Amino acid sequence: MSWENINQNPKDAFPYVVSTPFTGRVSDSATMNLPAEVRAIVRTRLSPETADAYLDLTRPSVGYTIADEGWSAFGGDPSVAAFDWPAYQGTPMLMLAQIDCAEAAELLGGAWPFTDEGRLLFFHDDEFAAPYSGEAGDDACRVLHVANSPVAPLPPHRRTIPPLPLTPAPLATLPTWQNGADRLLGIDVAEMIDLGEDIAPLLPAPRHRLLGYPDKQGPEVTGHRPLLQVEAEEGTNWGEVVSVTFWITDADLRAGILTNVRRSYETA
Repeated sequence: MSWENINQNPKDAFPYVVSTPFTGRVSDSATMNLPAEVRAIVRTRLSPETADAYLDLTRPSVGYTIADEGWSAFGGDPSVAAFDWPAYQGTPMLMLAQIDCAEAAELLGGAWPFTDEGRLLFFHDDEFAAPYSGEAGDDACRVLHVANSPVAPLPPHRRTIPPLPLTPAPLATLPTWQNGADRLLGIDVAEMIDLGEDIAPLLPAPRHRLLGYPDKQGPEVTGHRPLLQVEAEEGTNWGEVVSVTFWITDADLRAGILTNVRRSYETA
């Protein structure tokens, strides 16, 4: 099957999909509760007021792992409605990931600001030609929300990598000292580090994460939160770059606005 010429049924473009699509939404609290062990550790280590404040900082996320089949994918050609393939400095960007919105809505409930139809397509400049801008991030990226139908032919000038299906899992996340949780809570950084070390094994960090707190060691973009964090996989050629993060402001996330997304990356 040629990934260059598929423009028919979405299931033709994604031969690895599961047989039953995700539909509808679940309640906000159905899948995003923190493990009881985490709550117990937090309440044992912190004062009642500080523990409540810390647990209130919980953010939902979806973790992705490479699998044999899945509705979302790392790389691949999207089977979606017509859209203009984004470019950076005249060169088509590489489509790095595609997230199925029905799947995300099912797992995130009210934390998902977009509709449950279509896909989020994540593009970036795979040559990393943008000037390094540290905590400001760079603009060598685009995120598009594209409808699933009517399926249209893809433009001939595009950049993709072989598809790696992704299987999702809902994961609750908490901030660490690296995210400034100690300053926000008014506690000693050593206390926050010790707490983080105790709860980290109960809150595993996936290779790829939608929403949540930052997992990667690259610069955090000021005034933004992670939209998607991905690590290098088969098909990428990033040299010393080991992960890429797409960043969005809280206001834009609540409004479902994708035009101001920034990118940063972590090097080995």
